[in-house]
Amino acid sequence: MVDARSLAVIGASGTPGKFGNFFTRSQLKMGYDGALYLVNPKEREIMGLPVYPDLLSLPEPPDLVYVTIPAARSIDILRECARVGVKGVVMIAAGFSESGREGAALEEEAVRIAREGGFRIIGPNCFGIYNPATGLTMLPGHDFSRTPGDTGFISQSGGFGVHLVRQAQSLGISCSSAFSYGNAADVDESDLLEYFAMDDDTRTVAGYIEGVRRGDAFERSLRLAASSKDVVLWKVGRSTSSQRAVTSHTGSLAGSHDIWDGLMRQCGVIQAKGVDQVLDTVLALKHLGRRPGRRLLIAGGGGGLGTYGADVAESLGLDVPAIPECSMAGLRSALARAGAVPGNPLDFGAPLIPLSEFREAMEAAAGLEGYDLMVFDIAANFAFDLAGEEGLKTAMDILVTAKERHSRKMAVVMYTRSFDPGDPSKEAMVGRMRGLLHEKGIPVFPSVERALKAIALINA
Repeated sequence: MVDARSLAVIGASGTPGKFGNFFTRSQLKMGYDGALYLVNPKEREIMGLPVYPDLLSLPEPPDLVYVTIPAARSIDILRECARVGVKGVVMIAAGFSESGREGAALEEEAVRIAREGGFRIIGPNCFGIYNPATGLTMLPGHDFSRTPGDTGFISQSGGFGVHLVRQAQSLGISCSSAFSYGNAADVDESDLLEYFAMDDDTRTVAGYIEGVRRGDAFERSLRLAASSKDVVLWKVGRSTSSQRAVTSHTGSLAGSHDIWDGLMRQCGVIQAKGVDQVLDTVLALKHLGRRPGRRLLIAGGGGGLGTYGADVAESLGLDVPAIPECSMAGLRSALARAGAVPGNPLDFGAPLIPLSEFREAMEAAAGLEGYDLMVFDIAANFAFDLAGEEGLKTAMDILVTAKERHSRKMAVVMYTRSFDPGDPSKEAMVGRMRGLLHEKGIPVFPSVERALKAIALINA
């Protein structure tokens, strides 16, 4: 389904506010590479494209069908799909098993028709598929990137699926493909994990899961995926109230979290909580790899920052080792200035010191022995006040040079303390600096807590 070369939209509409209108606009804006057919018996033309009254009148049987009409009307469409030889169907509408007995009966009928008709269903109650290579997108992914990458996303929640893809894009993380699969009436998390396990273009698999329908199949597919890929999963439904929400959202059963935790440990899967933590972990994996080491050198311009960072690191099972005195000579020479404290944590004495001194200090710090990974903390707006954007960019170039010359793993914590809502320039500057560092293999995080948590997770 993900590589479908022709797509039909059932319920395509020229009326704003309808799913069929929203999805059609999204797909046209993405620029799908295959044949796009719009189906609606009440329309003649939508957004410049001809509209067909039904599937039977299309020039060819489409590979994939997006059904955007309400649940009760979708069953007849599925019968048409079986009749014309459709290969896959995405059912967007809610109103199936998550809504009660009548909806569950509709869902069972939909799966029965698919089995007899020889096609698969994603959904219902989902946002669909995103494939940047072909321009196939999910609802409402009109602004997703067309650049393929190596991270695959699965999400039982449509909203979180969109958030994961869109925020990943802002971090320089490109997708191989992504699936929002909703109620998982047919294609479920086990099928999707198996797909990504066999996909040569995917290096990391990340996802949001509410419940597992086929325990044995899930265990097999998870072990298969985790044997060759990094897998990061966010499982919800751990509290009584969240279990109620899961049932009403996609009709899933959340299951025992003790059994879940044990399986994740056995398979070497990284467990994250929340969209931010999933993406922080994927970002860390992309640039630092799995298990880069627990010994950190924490550096930055401020004693309090380093002290706090050391506390957070040790609370997460990371180590901030003392630097052997015998290797400190070069660092002491480079930081012979009032306020600077050579050591670990390493305090430069100011958010950004004169660049010639900064270069010498970073070279000395990168050459130290006894640690695996440097975490450098910088408040971009303070650095800007001291050296301007060009000075900050030069400082980032110095970090990159030190990393590459000494073959160091490095992460940067960069943020702004500028809160003027009428002046977003500092936030934009942070974005530019983040892009530069990501291109050079240095992940950038917005806080020391998020950086260190991600580092701890990839070392698990």
